Amino acid sequence: MDRFSSAEEIEIEVGPGGKVSLGAPQQKWFEGDSPEIMQMARFAGQEMMAIQKSDDEPGVFELHYLGLVGTGFHSMADAKDAAPAFAREVFAYLSQMISDE
Repeated sequence: MDRFSSAEEIEIEVGPGGKVSLGAPQQKWFEGDSPEIMQMARFAGQEMMAIQKSDDEPGVFELHYLGLVGTGFHSMADAKDAAPAFAREVFAYLSQMISDE
């Protein structure tokens, strides 16, 4: 879907940069060199990182997305399982920051 109309009848088109970020695989975790410490995936075209909180707390994991951090996960798998709900919560939180005034 490269073009659509919003509820406000605004015509929205996916631009060149959006075609790259939205065209990339979504919600597919990239494990990299240290998958037990950090993994990355795209949610709604934006990168999310699941990461071990610190070397001092190897049993605590966080999710980082659009400048917000979800924490308290007890494993990488727990963090990744929570990622879709976390992404939705981030968008809900950010949408509250938008005013029509």
